[in-house]
Amino acid sequence: MSNYDEDLATLEDWLRRLKVEYDIFFNGHRKKPPEDMRLRVEKLVKKLSESSGMSFGQRFRYTTLIGHYYIYRDRWRRKLAEQESGAEAKEQAAGAKQAAGRKETEEGEIRISISNPQSDQSEIRRLYEAVNRLRGSRANAAPAMPYSQFADYIAGQTAKLKERSGCQSVQFTLAVKGDAVKFTAKPEKKP
Repeated sequence: MSNYDEDLATLEDWLRRLKVEYDIFFNGHRKKPPEDMRLRVEKLVKKLSESSGMSFGQRFRYTTLIGHYYIYRDRWRRKLAEQESGAEAKEQAAGAKQAAGRKETEEGEIRISISNPQSDQSEIRRLYEAVNRLRGSRANAAPAMPYSQFADYIAGQTAKLKERSGCQSVQFTLAVKGDAVKFTAKPEKKP
């Protein structure tokens, strides 16, 4: 195995590890991006780019690895920029809250009754939009759920509660209490 083959194998291994390290960072299990590993990869990429004695097969492998690296690097750069802009927006919002000296209190409730999920699609859509609107204003919000999954969830909860309680419809309540968003479902008793 020539030096180029060893360097290419090392580059491939480091790229795989760097991708895993960035995945760990973006999933929130590491505080800082893996800059040291990225710098080592950059250094090896530069060394190999200046090599003129590679065979055609080695040059092809190098070009393929570099293509993958550049795609990953652009993706990581975009994600970092999104994280930084999101963090800045959160800091500005927190600063505005503190400056105003007000504490967030109950902002109101949204109550929607669902009796038949197939025919009440507009109500389910309204509930979905309200959940996402409130979720988007919270710093510690969970990731958004696709509408189809949300509608299936609502249909399942409606069927389960109607069967269990014998009611005709289910009332879904969305309320903000302090920094928390409460989402509840209960059988609706009709007079």
